[in-house]
Amino acid sequence: MSQLENYKLSRWVHRFHSTIQFILVVTLFLGLNILSLTHFKRYDITEDRRYALSPETISYIQELDEKVRIIVTESADLNDPELGTRYLDIKNLVKEYEYIAKIHGAGPIEPEYINVYQQRRLAQELVDEFGVSQPNLIIFASEGKHRAIELDELYESEGLEKTAFRGEQVFTSALLDVTSPKGNTIYFLEGHGERDIQSVDPIAGLSQLAQQLEQRNFELRTLNLTGADARVPDDADLLVLAGPRQPLLAREVTILKDYLNDKAGRLIVMIDPAVNNNLGDLFYQWGVLAEDMLVLDRGPDYNMNGGDLLLRRFDPDHPITKSFAANSLSVLVGLSRPVRMDIGAPVDDRLYVNPIVGGSGTSWGERFYRDETQIGYQENVDLPGPVSVVVVSERSISSDLGIDIPGGRLVVFGTSELITNNRLKVLGNFTLFLNTLNWALNRNNLLAISPKPIEKLHITLSQEEMNKLQLAILLIMPGCSILFGTFVYWLRRN
Repeated sequence: MSQLENYKLSRWVHRFHSTIQFILVVTLFLGLNILSLTHFKRYDITEDRRYALSPETISYIQELDEKVRIIVTESADLNDPELGTRYLDIKNLVKEYEYIAKIHGAGPIEPEYINVYQQRRLAQELVDEFGVSQPNLIIFASEGKHRAIELDELYESEGLEKTAFRGEQVFTSALLDVTSPKGNTIYFLEGHGERDIQSVDPIAGLSQLAQQLEQRNFELRTLNLTGADARVPDDADLLVLAGPRQPLLAREVTILKDYLNDKAGRLIVMIDPAVNNNLGDLFYQWGVLAEDMLVLDRGPDYNMNGGDLLLRRFDPDHPITKSFAANSLSVLVGLSRPVRMDIGAPVDDRLYVNPIVGGSGTSWGERFYRDETQIGYQENVDLPGPVSVVVVSERSISSDLGIDIPGGRLVVFGTSELITNNRLKVLGNFTLFLNTLNWALNRNNLLAISPKPIEKLHITLSQEEMNKLQLAILLIMPGCSILFGTFVYWLRRN
């Protein structure tokens, strides 16, 4: 074989080897990408595992059958560091939900990020489909139902400082709201001057509460029991009596008693001072005492301007208030009456009564609050503190097999000003009411998802230490780089 032929053969073999190597490299990278897309695992390495999902949330995602869209409407001002931190929390949490749905083969969770100022066509589609176009919202949507979440709902705050991240609780609640076939039906009682869920009055109305509950897939209706043939509808999952200004009729009280006892009903009562509500017998049966007193507190940390009270004492073990106690949250209320356990009520082993929210040790129940000259704690006359303001009562039903079945649930608030339009979003007010709804409706799974405390690292430096740090950044580090470069240059020359 001639030298030319040997050269051509050698060149052909070299090209063949190069082609095979190229194909193998491309195949390797394609295989690695396919493996990474189909077999991957995410780890939350944050110190407080802020984005790790609880077993409750994972079980809900595994049961998804339909597609769920998570739409985040972004703001044009993405350079705001506070807003940037919130978007980082959202994106990391959304990735966790998307990841769990993917690895478990559930209905897909599809995230979308829309800048409503720059992507005008997509923003208009949001208006047409959901009726919203403002930025800084997270919209969960599935099968014609949607729920909008504001960024502030993802955090618990103490003053201006965020203390806990409750993103998983809010996200999972929204997920259940848009994927559940039917929401719970809540009836608000009327006919006695109760607070109106349609009123936009800032001091007395409950329109914002109604809006928040409807966004969470609750169906709200009103109910008047004053008629001769009135009764509690069969589809009532919960009754709310919010701030009656007149006493209930004896027949109405009997209907509520039968609803709680015979139908294992759920009832939330919110009563104010100086109002005769005629509910004493009902409360007596359920081990609750709500005397006509006024809760007062002279402590500077608990008494707000205008007479409002800060409530900071919570039962750390009850599902409703566990997160409040763990994160040192507060609730702001107006005029309130004490609500406590009735030690004179009949003994009933099936009845569990528990005060869960109250004032401080300096609070007391003022009996003669109508006479300003007598205001001030009087021993053996007034109710000594700490005074409770919210009490829950639950009765179990014993079956023939000796098993206790959950019976009726009653929650009594000593104030109805907790949920008015001007107080609903103050501190933990709405969270407390929403937790109460979830507990009354046996939605304890949502209460089991605890907020994640936000840990902040503070470095305290004196002025001298700050000057040294600036010197190190501006002189020493660049100087070391120059010396290293000079040394490398010397090595190459020699």
